[in-house]
Amino acid sequence: MTDSRSLPRQEAFAAELAEEIAAGKHPKGARFPTELELQQRFQVGRHTAREALKILTEQGLLGRRRKTGTIVLALRPVEHYVHSLRNFRGLFDFAQSTRLDIHYEGFVSASVKDQEEFALPDKRWLRIAGVRSKNGDKVPLCWAEVTISERFAPDRESIRQGTKALYELVMAQHGLRLEYVEQKITATHIPPQIAKVLQAEANSSGLLVKRRYVAHTGLAFEISHNLYPADRYSIESVIRQRA
Repeated sequence: MTDSRSLPRQEAFAAELAEEIAAGKHPKGARFPTELELQQRFQVGRHTAREALKILTEQGLLGRRRKTGTIVLALRPVEHYVHSLRNFRGLFDFAQSTRLDIHYEGFVSASVKDQEEFALPDKRWLRIAGVRSKNGDKVPLCWAEVTISERFAPDRESIRQGTKALYELVMAQHGLRLEYVEQKITATHIPPQIAKVLQAEANSSGLLVKRRYVAHTGLAFEISHNLYPADRYSIESVIRQRA
């Protein structure tokens, strides 16, 4: 049980409701009581009920669905992932601390837009897409899509084993060195179809992280797109003055 006696009223109320969710009183996917229903049942004010629902939503336990109202998305709060990204090591650490459950795998043609935006050398690319989660955590962290130039596509069996990051496989199998990685982060919304897979609210705020991996030869051999619910991910960096 959570000791909520020292918490502000709305936080204590949110903790009480979270315990009910964890105990299965409100099953995953079920409709959650409205503000008014909570006020009447627990004899709390409108502000307390509203703030408690806001806290549970921020924790990833609840979400709004059109025509359905508030529903239960998870039985436990979703843990926020802080990505410490100061050098290439941060990329390797991220790959080791998470896992990719592949949903789609096959060759595609790069769009004209992607070819222009990422200066892609080839038209045909291997696309791997699926859900990435933290090791030991069942709650999805992001929707991940990786495209690899056909000429550098790694062995498919090694991809499915999932023991290394995809760019590590490419470098090892084709004798490449990673020269640099370009990164672009934009605020966006999560489409309903992807939100459902991520156990997130449809059209809720998200962070889209695009990366372009360039080898020592100057060729871009991999492009990745990771779409995160905004409350599950942040990047931590250190910026230093050059001597």
